[in-house]
Amino acid sequence: MVRIYFLAIYLLLGCLALNAQAPCSDFNASSNSGGNWGPSPAPNGNVSVNFGSANTLDGSQYLILGDQSGGSWYQNSTDYRDLGKRFLGQCLFFDVYLKNDSDSGQPYHPFITISNGVHNATFTANVTITPGSGWVRIKAPIQLSSSGILPSNSDGSWVLNTSTNPADFDNMMMTSTTLAISPDITSTQQEIIYFDNICVKPCSDCTADFTLDTSFSTVTNTANANVTIINPILYSTPGNPGPTYLIDWGDGSSSNFIYPTTPHTYSTAGTYTVCVSENQGKSSKCKRCFTFCYRPSVIPSKESSPVIKTPSTMSEIETIIKEEIRNNEQKDFFLVPNPANEYVELQTTLAGREVVSVRLIDVSGKVVLEKSENLDSGRQSIKLNIEKMNQGTYVVELKSKDKISSQKLIVSK
Repeated sequence: MVRIYFLAIYLLLGCLALNAQAPCSDFNASSNSGGNWGPSPAPNGNVSVNFGSANTLDGSQYLILGDQSGGSWYQNSTDYRDLGKRFLGQCLFFDVYLKNDSDSGQPYHPFITISNGVHNATFTANVTITPGSGWVRIKAPIQLSSSGILPSNSDGSWVLNTSTNPADFDNMMMTSTTLAISPDITSTQQEIIYFDNICVKPCSDCTADFTLDTSFSTVTNTANANVTIINPILYSTPGNPGPTYLIDWGDGSSSNFIYPTTPHTYSTAGTYTVCVSENQGKSSKCKRCFTFCYRPSVIPSKESSPVIKTPSTMSEIETIIKEEIRNNEQKDFFLVPNPANEYVELQTTLAGREVVSVRLIDVSGKVVLEKSENLDSGRQSIKLNIEKMNQGTYVVELKSKDKISSQKLIVSK
């Protein structure tokens, strides 16, 4: 039993990054501005930053952004990465209060923007707010396009700003790198907008909650998943049927949920996103998704392989997990120096001779520098001249063969 438990832990190590804690910025500490938020481009991002208290929705401190000359953006390029990959089916919530609209007299719809360095999309709320009208809480669905239509809900809709291809939106949602907010409404610089509680959490439209339990067999090399419903609504009345639930198992198959638990078996190793859709009649009400992965275990033969030593203490297991996480977090390339001023070197290690492409992308998604080199195997470096680049935050994208990696670069003058 202990050996099976250990193997199950080992099989799950590659998935730890997928099950990260959902980000939430409450701005309750002025010293950290909500964690990893900052102006873009540096140093002030054309915004003034202050804090106030209290947000009437929860009684907590909030962020105050004031518009300044030029495009005004305040962004986080750390906590909200890979939103679709990690939190598909959940919602991105944010609280908004309009203090000053520069006397524009125009309807203002709260909005929030995400980007992956290539494309960006904005979720715009349906609600209209005016100066002093009070706090509102908006929820944007973290979903992919369906039949070419971008996701929306009762609060508002997503619009892709940089392309008309829904596939670009899906890719951007899965590989998001930056979340941005703005006080900019008009060409004048008097607008003041409050933001608070920018959090990823389950959408509140669902009438039921679900859990996903997984187990792994070291004998058959299969994974078993069980979806269990919590607080279901199983009743219906004439003319008002209750909700139904459809499970997409993430491997090309689906099934109707059967109370109280519906099982499924995976025979092929991989990463799977299991989604449960709650339907009311012919309409889809909400969706909850879970991601897990597993690798097949390799059991050595008695004749040729040594006996595997099973960890006997939790400290030994924790040591193995920490080492595996450390290995998983190793970067594909390094930027030296970072922050940089006149130049930056991209250092990487290649398994063989190949053509490597590098792109430098600004916060608007524009490619401002592109370079390709045919490099030998081993430790290599590519030097980028950034002397003429404006101060700010950029994304450095490295493409080698079929693999694309990216990192944030800060240009400081």
